[in-house]
Amino acid sequence: MNPFLKVMTNKYFATIITLVLAYLLTKVGYAEIWPLFGSANQLLSVLALVACAVFLKKTKRQGWMLWVPMVFMMAVTFTALGMTIVKLSKAFVTTGLDLGNSLQLIFAVLLLILGVLVAIQGIKKLLEKPEVKKQ
Repeated sequence: MNPFLKVMTNKYFATIITLVLAYLLTKVGYAEIWPLFGSANQLLSVLALVACAVFLKKTKRQGWMLWVPMVFMMAVTFTALGMTIVKLSKAFVTTGLDLGNSLQLIFAVLLLILGVLVAIQGIKKLLEKPEVKKQ
């Protein structure tokens, strides 16, 4: 196993990373990270809608009624995250290395990247042609 993966999959290392990040977030205050919690919650709804739509397609059921709310939630969530990233980037440039803004910026970028990856994979699955079984 790769030494990096060995360290990253160690349960003690993962616990320490989680505790350090939680401690840093307590220093920032919940009011500062509340908008990111909302974005993460909206991304979770996008993930649920994508998963349900893909499941319905794979089981050959009607799933088109999920597409409109799914696309709407993607647009709203990605726009909100983009606006948050722009705002935090401006604050980061003007104030310098502020712990609160830095952590929020990192988490916002991670949320956006992961959300876009989930959206791309889900849309690929939804738009692919169904397999025709040969007999």
